[in-house]
Amino acid sequence: MSHTHTSIERSESAQVLHDGLEKLPGTKRFTGEQLDVFYAMAYAHVAQHHYDQALPIFAFLAQYGPTRRHYLYGLALCLQMLGRLEEAISMYSLCALLFPDSFEAAQRLAQCQVSAGRREQACETLMLLLQQAQAAGNAALEHKAQAMLDLVAARTAT
Repeated sequence: MSHTHTSIERSESAQVLHDGLEKLPGTKRFTGEQLDVFYAMAYAHVAQHHYDQALPIFAFLAQYGPTRRHYLYGLALCLQMLGRLEEAISMYSLCALLFPDSFEAAQRLAQCQVSAGRREQACETLMLLLQQAQAAGNAALEHKAQAMLDLVAARTAT
């Protein structure tokens, strides 16, 4: 679960959502150190490809740290790897909304959309990712997004 940061800003509505989530009363029940222990357990399960064991921990973490990128990404990844594509699509969409400076969510969102048979939506997601990569001057991501788009578009045409 990598974290890529650029200068892309959240939209106004995404910032309102982020701020609202940050103010939820449950977000203060556990200390950061306590949540880090839970995260370490969940991460260890993911590293061993035990997504079914990591899922409930990431679901818990996402409730108590709803604006922590790595909690939401972990939850989305577990859902994706367990084939719960509609839920994964929702989580990756939320991640892309809350963290527009991280391109991983869009890439994984497109993967889930393809797996769910939503190739046209995947093409739209990849076109947006390609535009963001071009705007950020990220040539490696631009090439990856273009290759993914070409592959999905080719399969859509057949």
